[in-house]
Amino acid sequence: MQRTHIEQGHKMKLNFKLSTAIGAMLLSTAITVSPGLAQDLEKMRLRLAWIAGGVDAPIFVAAEKGYFAEEGLMIDIVDGNGSTGTIQAVGNKDFEIGIAGLGALAQAQQAAGASDIIAVAGLLQKDPTSIISLKGSGITEPKDIEGKKLGTDASNLEDGMIKAFAEANDIDMDKVEILIINGGADRVALLKGDVDFINGWANPDGDKVAAMAPIEPPILFADHGVNILGSSVIVRKDFLADHGEEITGFLSAIIRGKADVEADPEAARDIFMEYRPDADPEAILDQIKTMAKYEHTALTEGKPYGVLAPEDIELTISLLEKYAGMEPGLTPEDIYSDAYLPASD
Repeated sequence: MQRTHIEQGHKMKLNFKLSTAIGAMLLSTAITVSPGLAQDLEKMRLRLAWIAGGVDAPIFVAAEKGYFAEEGLMIDIVDGNGSTGTIQAVGNKDFEIGIAGLGALAQAQQAAGASDIIAVAGLLQKDPTSIISLKGSGITEPKDIEGKKLGTDASNLEDGMIKAFAEANDIDMDKVEILIINGGADRVALLKGDVDFINGWANPDGDKVAAMAPIEPPILFADHGVNILGSSVIVRKDFLADHGEEITGFLSAIIRGKADVEADPEAARDIFMEYRPDADPEAILDQIKTMAKYEHTALTEGKPYGVLAPEDIELTISLLEKYAGMEPGLTPEDIYSDAYLPASD
């Protein structure tokens, strides 16, 4: 299962009301600069993957602290309603820059011909899809799910990732009893003891269960051979050809913002709340702290923020081809370029 944005159809059930969309536009990021300087800034619109959350904090910090302005940019930040919508909006030239799941971009290229869009940085690289069980369940390793009862919604089975997880870890799914529970009631079933484990995101799904009862450490699919790369910065290739320096400046600004977020998460939360005052400050701070664990894979640990490993992209492509029905033929170079990331010190 992935909320990338095959999304990450990953299946987040967000209530994206019209009033929120209008509010997002009214709250679009405005950088405070002198009128003369503002006229000299390159204006660009950025569409997020979803309603802004803690994962987007580096962008808001970069805006508030003038890092975009220092790169000659004025960035309007607008909320999204899923990676698919963001990919379409960037492809239609409604936005110059977008944030979308790399898995979703790969599928869009093959299914919808979105070959004019490419990712230039990977922001969330480890998929949080996991096995979640209560403390004492005996489920601490992948094969422990044999002989147990799984509660999951139908879409989690349809995306093929539980099958991929089983094959990668020599799990006999015929030994797993599956109970289809739609409508988000799987957590309730787990807490009631109707099922032994569920297939959800370690964060926030695991956190919500843990708030009610102790849980075993979630078993991340990404740590056991099944990982779909998530949120990435995407742009049109024709725009990139004419604005390469500006995109490098944009990435440099959010990298600086990310460093500030790491140094002072509370201050980053406070900045975020200035731009999205209707958000829950405690939830945003928790997201800021939690998302850090998903920013790198084993292959990119220790590398600069945004750098993707070709092997991770190849794994994403192969998983989507084998288990999600994506047509074969895509290469890592088709969907990602590291040429626009700023040189690391």
